Amino acid sequence: MESILFFFANVPVYSYGAMLGLGLVIGSYLAQREGKRKGLGADFVFEFIVQVSLMFILAGRIACVFKVHGWRMVLYPWVLFAGVQLDEGAGALAAGLYTIYFLFRYCDNGAAFLDALTPPAALMQSLAYLGSSVLGRETASPWGVRLGEFSLHPLPLYAALLYYCIFSYLWRMRRSLRFDGQMFLGYLALSALAQRFLMPFKEVTGESALPWLYTLAFVIFGLVWLYLFFQAPLTDVRRRRREVRDWRSWLVYLASLMGVALLMVKFFYWRFG
Repeated sequence: MESILFFFANVPVYSYGAMLGLGLVIGSYLAQREGKRKGLGADFVFEFIVQVSLMFILAGRIACVFKVHGWRMVLYPWVLFAGVQLDEGAGALAAGLYTIYFLFRYCDNGAAFLDALTPPAALMQSLAYLGSSVLGRETASPWGVRLGEFSLHPLPLYAALLYYCIFSYLWRMRRSLRFDGQMFLGYLALSALAQRFLMPFKEVTGESALPWLYTLAFVIFGLVWLYLFFQAPLTDVRRRRREVRDWRSWLVYLASLMGVALLMVKFFYWRFG
């Protein structure tokens, strides 16, 4: 099921595509800003974002068409342009492989480059989930989404809130890093924990070992993060004390986090209202 957010020139704009596009625009701006701050260059970061986005779309579209037409799509390749559906798994795999190639081919400090991209990537995931319509399993909770005679867990909302918390925390901590790659490793650990939390609410889990794989990933990435964190040189002591004692900024941070969360909740239920 896919919900229409609005119509533009009599063309339906679906919620998932709209929110994914919004996340890409905002995430690209934040990534360029971080790239410039880290001395990587805003243009360099923007070129990577464009290239990896094209790789995601191209591979995802080819994989989607291949599932329907097989090798016959070589005989009439125009079917690639006859729709907009994508295979997200294939697209993500292609984007990941291209990212690895890009890091080894063009980046002198790949860990710092990943740190610049990590918070925007978490924000893009949050907004993409917010636009998703893939609901969870049946529930009797009062906040379930009603579809006919069924009430389902608002799984996309859970995921959107979790990934926005990850983004906001990483964004707040981005100026207090002790080693390159700290943001990226932290994201991997927190993302694995978030996915483990979401597993019980998904429609089908069965006897899959995936929950344990997410737990294992959280433990491994978390331990690597802790090891590198304690091995890294200490940051300025006065700065760290000031950050810990600055309770006003933490109150503002928590208030803004709650405000955005409420807006997300209102928007999500408005879509299904």
